[in-house]
Amino acid sequence: MSTDTLSRELPRARPTRAVPRGRIAGLDGLRAIAVVLVVAYHLAPARLPGGYVGVDVFFVLSGFLITTILLRERADRGRISLRRFWVHRARRLLPALVAVVAVCVAVVAVAAGIVRLSGGAVEGSLWGDLLVGVGSQVAAAATFTSNWAAVLLGRSYAAASSPHLFENLWSLAVEEQFYVLWPLAVMGLAAAGLAMRRAAWAAATLAAASALAMALLLPDGDPTRVYLGTDTHAFGLMIGAALAFWWARDDARQAPAAQPARAVTLGVVGLVALAAIAAFLPWDSPWTYRGGLVLASLATAAVIHLVVALPALGQRLDSRALRWVGDRSYGIYLWHWPVLVIVVTALDGGRVRDASGLAVVLTVAVTVAAAAASYRWIEMPVRRMGLRRSARVLAGWLRPPGERVRPRRAAAVGGSAAAVLALAATGLVLAPERTSLEVRLEEGATLAARLEAAPPRPAATPAAIPAPGTPASSVLGTEETPLPARVPPPGALPERAPETPSGADVTVIGDSVALGSAPALAEALPGIAVDAEVGRQFAAGVDRVEQLARKGRLRDYVVVALGTNGAVPEVEMDRLLAAVEGRPVVLVTPYGDRSWMAGSQRAVRDAARSHRNTVVADWQRAVERDPGVLGSDGIHPDDDGAAVFARLVTRALRDAAALA
Repeated sequence: MSTDTLSRELPRARPTRAVPRGRIAGLDGLRAIAVVLVVAYHLAPARLPGGYVGVDVFFVLSGFLITTILLRERADRGRISLRRFWVHRARRLLPALVAVVAVCVAVVAVAAGIVRLSGGAVEGSLWGDLLVGVGSQVAAAATFTSNWAAVLLGRSYAAASSPHLFENLWSLAVEEQFYVLWPLAVMGLAAAGLAMRRAAWAAATLAAASALAMALLLPDGDPTRVYLGTDTHAFGLMIGAALAFWWARDDARQAPAAQPARAVTLGVVGLVALAAIAAFLPWDSPWTYRGGLVLASLATAAVIHLVVALPALGQRLDSRALRWVGDRSYGIYLWHWPVLVIVVTALDGGRVRDASGLAVVLTVAVTVAAAAASYRWIEMPVRRMGLRRSARVLAGWLRPPGERVRPRRAAAVGGSAAAVLALAATGLVLAPERTSLEVRLEEGATLAARLEAAPPRPAATPAAIPAPGTPASSVLGTEETPLPARVPPPGALPERAPETPSGADVTVIGDSVALGSAPALAEALPGIAVDAEVGRQFAAGVDRVEQLARKGRLRDYVVVALGTNGAVPEVEMDRLLAAVEGRPVVLVTPYGDRSWMAGSQRAVRDAARSHRNTVVADWQRAVERDPGVLGSDGIHPDDDGAAVFARLVTRALRDAAALA
C-alpha cells in the first residue's frame, strides 16, 4: 500500500499547533503487520481467514498520514499545494507500479509463448488464462480504476474464472482516488474556517455514511461490489482522517498527559480486536460488511492513537525487522499477488487458494527479493531525487564524466528494459479472449439450451410420478404405469442390481459447476437435460424445478447441483423435495472455500438421511481426496474433474434407481 513515514514527505519545521511532527514511531511496525496479514491471507486463507483486514489497516494509516501531511503543510506554509502533494504521490506510487506490471506481464507472455512454440494453443492453457483481460487490467492500473473496472465488468473478487494477475491493485485504486479528492476537501474545510474538532466529526460522519452504504448495499450473494467500491469502503480512510484532525486540535498537546490510561486501554483493545478479526472473520461473511470491517478500522485507529500518545511504545513496535518490512510494504504488497499467481500456475495448476508449501516458500522469497530491489533501485532514488534527476544520475552511471559510454552497463540496463517492455507488449497481443473455464461454460450452455429447444413432454399423470417404492420409467415419452414395489417376499432370491437410468430420464438443475460439467454428463448419460446457470442460487434452482414440473418437463430422475453461490436454507430444501413430487433425487454436495459451504453440505446430507427418495453424489469428498480435479479458481472442475463429476452423478443415479 501507499503510506509513507512523515519525515520523508516534508522538510522539518518548527512545531506549530498540535499537528504531529517528524517521524511517528510505531507506524512502520503497523504497516509491516498489515502487509504480513494480507500476504499470509493470500498464501494460506484457511489458516488466517480474516487476514484481508490488513488492507483496512493500510486504509486507516493512509487516511491518518495523508491528512496529517496536508495539515502540516498548511501549518508550515500557510496553504496546501496540490501540485506538490500530487507530485509526491506520483513519485511514491508510479515507478514501482510500472515495474511490477511490466515484469509480470512479460513473464507470463514468455510462458504463453513457450506453450505456443510447443504446439499448444494459448487459449485454454493456464498461461493463456492469466492473459485474458490483461489489457483492461493494465489500463485500469494505469488510471487507478482497478476497483471500479472489476465492479463494472461484473468480475467476482473471490470467484473469478481464473486468478487475475493484478487483482490486488483494487486497494491502490481506492487510495489513489482518495489522494485526488481528499486534498480538495481539506482545502475546503480550511477555507471555511472549520475548527479541527468539527472537521474530525465531519470526517467521522463521512465514515459512518460509507459504512452504512456497505451494510445496506450488501447483496445476498457475492459481496464484491461493496468490498471494492470506493463509496462503500472509504470508512477506513475517513476514520484515519478523523483521527488526524483530532490530533490537530489546539488542546491536543494536553491529551496524552491527561489520559494515558485511556490511550493504553483503547490501544490494547484495538490490538486484540484486530487479532480476533484476522483469526476468525471470513471475507464472505455478512458480518464482515455489517460491522466487521468498521470494527477493524476503529481498532486500527485506537492503536495509532496509542503510538501517537505514547511514542515510547511506538518505538518498541518499530523493531528493526518490522521497520525493514514496513519501509518496503508497498513493494511487498504490489509484488506478492502476481508472484503468487505465476508460481502456483507453474507448480500447482493455478490453484491459488490451495498453494503447495514449495509455492508458498518461492512466493515469499521472490516477493521479498523483488520488493527489496525495487525499494533500493527504483522507489528511493525517485522519491529522493524525482524522475528527471534520477534519469540524470542513471545517465552518469552509464557514462561517467570524461569517459565514454560503458557499453556493458548500457546494454544491460537498456537491453533489459527494452526486452521487458517488448515481452509485455507481446503478452497483450497474445492475450486470448476467453479462459478455459469460460470455454467449458459456453459449451455447457449450448447443451443446456437443448432443454428449452426440446418439445415439452406430455403432462404427467399421478400414476406416472414415481413414488417411494415404485420405479421410474426408463423410456422418455412413453406411457408410464405403476409397478409393484420391489420388496422381495420372504425366501425369494435377491433381485438383480438396478441399472443406471437412461439420460433421457434425467434432469439436472445446477449452477456453473454443473454447467461446466455438462459435456461430460452428456457423454456419460446421452440425452440428459442440463438446466444450469452461472451464479444460480439454491432458491432460484427450486423455482426452476417448480416451473419444469408445472410444464410437464421435469423428468423421472432429478439431479440438483447447487449451493456453490450461497447457503442452502432448510425451507428451500423442503420446497425442493415437495416440488419433485416423489421422484428420486440426487443431491450433489457443493464444494468451495466459502463461509456458508459447511452449512450447505450439511443440509444436503441431512436431506438425504431424512428422505428415502434422496441420495447423495459426494462431490465434496471427491475434491477433498484429490484437489487436482479443480481448475485454477479452486471451485470449478477442469476437464478431468468434469469426468469425475459425471461418474459421481452416474453412480448416484444407479443408487437412486435402487430406491424405486
